[in-house]
Amino acid sequence: MSSFANNFILLWFIVITFLPCSWGQGCSIEQKRALLEIRNSTNGSVFADWDGRDCCNAPGITCDSFAGGVSSIYLQSDNAPRTWYPNVTLFTIFDELQELTLNSMNIGGELKPFCELKRLKSLISLDLGNNLMEGTIHPCLGRIEKLEQLVLSGNHFHGNVPPLLLSNQSKIVLLDVSSNQLEGVLPFSIFANVTSLEYIDLSNNYLEVETESPSWVPTFQLTKLNLANCNLNKKNGHVVPSFISTQLSLNWLDLSHSSIEGGIPCQLLFNTGIQGLFLRSNKLTGSFLDCNAKNQTSSIVSFDISDNQVRGPLPENIGHLLPLLEHCNMSSNALEGNIPWTLGNLSLRILDLSNNMLTGTIPQSLTKNASADSLVYLNLSNNKLQGKMLPRDSIMPSLECLQLSGNRFEGVISPTISNSPSLVILDVRHNYLSGNIPRWLYSHPSLVAVLLKGNRFEGHLLRRVCQMRSLQVLDISFNHISGGIPSCINNITFWKKSPPTGSNYFTQDSKLRQLKNLSDLYFEIGTSLLIKNMEYTFNGIPLSLMTGIDMSSNQLTGSIPSEMGELSQLRSLNLSNNFLTGSIPISFQNLKNVESLDLSHNKLSGKIPSELVELTFLSVFSVAYNNLSGRIPFEQQFSTFNVTCYDGNPDLCGGPLPRNCTTPNQPDPTHKRDQKDQKEGTRVIDSPFFFYAFVAVSYAFGFWVFFGILIINKNWRMNYFRAVDRYVESFLEMLSKCW
Repeated sequence: MSSFANNFILLWFIVITFLPCSWGQGCSIEQKRALLEIRNSTNGSVFADWDGRDCCNAPGITCDSFAGGVSSIYLQSDNAPRTWYPNVTLFTIFDELQELTLNSMNIGGELKPFCELKRLKSLISLDLGNNLMEGTIHPCLGRIEKLEQLVLSGNHFHGNVPPLLLSNQSKIVLLDVSSNQLEGVLPFSIFANVTSLEYIDLSNNYLEVETESPSWVPTFQLTKLNLANCNLNKKNGHVVPSFISTQLSLNWLDLSHSSIEGGIPCQLLFNTGIQGLFLRSNKLTGSFLDCNAKNQTSSIVSFDISDNQVRGPLPENIGHLLPLLEHCNMSSNALEGNIPWTLGNLSLRILDLSNNMLTGTIPQSLTKNASADSLVYLNLSNNKLQGKMLPRDSIMPSLECLQLSGNRFEGVISPTISNSPSLVILDVRHNYLSGNIPRWLYSHPSLVAVLLKGNRFEGHLLRRVCQMRSLQVLDISFNHISGGIPSCINNITFWKKSPPTGSNYFTQDSKLRQLKNLSDLYFEIGTSLLIKNMEYTFNGIPLSLMTGIDMSSNQLTGSIPSEMGELSQLRSLNLSNNFLTGSIPISFQNLKNVESLDLSHNKLSGKIPSELVELTFLSVFSVAYNNLSGRIPFEQQFSTFNVTCYDGNPDLCGGPLPRNCTTPNQPDPTHKRDQKDQKEGTRVIDSPFFFYAFVAVSYAFGFWVFFGILIINKNWRMNYFRAVDRYVESFLEMLSKCW
């Protein structure tokens, strides 16, 4: 074997023997100490399980696979200290650091200490988002030589974006300063010469962004631009930024809540690259398509023009113009006419056309073709649609939310609902639907919210309702439902006990929730309930906590089942305006989470159970217009309820009412005083008999005293008669003179 071969083998032996040892060290002793100091300064909320040896084994630390040094520090903790003021110098010890992420660490103070990071010659990404930082954005961060990504979102920075942050030599690719308190006028021209810029997010501040003046020419090609909640082009008529037409790589644009005016710009609809276009809550007017779109198609996948003033019909060929559309929100405009048949040719997953003036029927293509297979969310509420609730033979296997309220649908609840096994929200309120609540609906496997309010349903509420164990909200108010309330209602799991973690549809990672996050589309997964004559809307997290029953304004009879008192997770119970009899169940004391309880306008009798004062969350309560009697419990929460809560119950007393109560064991002191006064006032001397007897005796006594003397004494009698004769003669003489 040659000497060259021997030398090569020896060299290879040295490499495989000693090089892994150098890799295993991962970082210097000084860097280990720095990590330990960082851990101590956060009270152990980061690197909690690290043994203090190899830096590369610490949670959130990434090392370069070749050089072995620390290349990335990623710190994000749910147990971060209340306010953390990190020693930034400790991070500069990692001279090979390329990425530093300190997101959601409750970092306080100003940004200036992070100027020390300019010593890191390899740093390309800095993320300080979602902290508690204050002050202004310091321009010194622009001196970090190789910085490409800067995230300062979700803090409390004020002032403006400093132009020095973006010099001609800047290598910034991504800039995110969203959700702060930035203010003032920001000329977009400060970005003109940053050729590497691809991503800008200025949203959710108090900025006035001017893109039209002073004049400028962009040298960049953006892929994402977010100017939502900025006052856009105030000095130039709130026009859509003209430079967008030059951005051929743009695929995501959000101008929501930016005060832009005019029609929907065709340059945005038919930009070759835009896949996400969001123009929500502006002042857009005119028809949906004001330009000649012949032979043009759009690449838009997610589209939101909700809450504007777009008028007129949708184009009949909308399915050809927007062939890739999957997520669409055109709600709260003034759209008219029929729903185009070609929408059914799309692979729609989210469609919201609510709060418009659409007429006609729901096209069968929407509920049976390609869209029907993929559709997860369909909201057509508050239009002027009519006919059957759904077309015949509808099949929407992926549908999870169906909202058709506030239209003019007739007939029965469409039996094709059974073809949507994943449906969780069924909202058909305020239509003209009739008939009985179908038996098959009670057997639906997934329903969480059933909203049938304001229709013409009749018949009884069947015991089958007790099979709907996942039900959270049931609203059958303002119908003609009769009969009693099923006593088995306590079988419904979500109303009886706290659900297991993750079993609540609104908190689990459902398909609808994934779509909402994926599409960045704004739409409401929610419902509303009538609580004390006020409509409350519940969306998102509040909806996940909401459990309620509204059976008001029907023709229900019989007594309230005592089993309803076992529904300890209920937050709202409304049984008002029925014909319920019997007493208020004492078991209602177990409704520990109830916030609204309305039993008014029934025929309930007996007392209000004093045990109800233990319902500490109760804020709305009414038993008005019943036949209740006895003392009103007036302790704890009940001391906050006024007279109107008890109107129409003449036998109730105490509490806020002017009527005082009397009981055998504890007479009312005022009533005792009245009784005493009454006894003193009914003595014999004050009776009517005594009065008339006294007058008669006095008259008889006076009469006989006068005439008795005349009979006994003759001289008095003669003098009396002579005196009478003189007075008579004098009287006659006076009369003769007058005549």
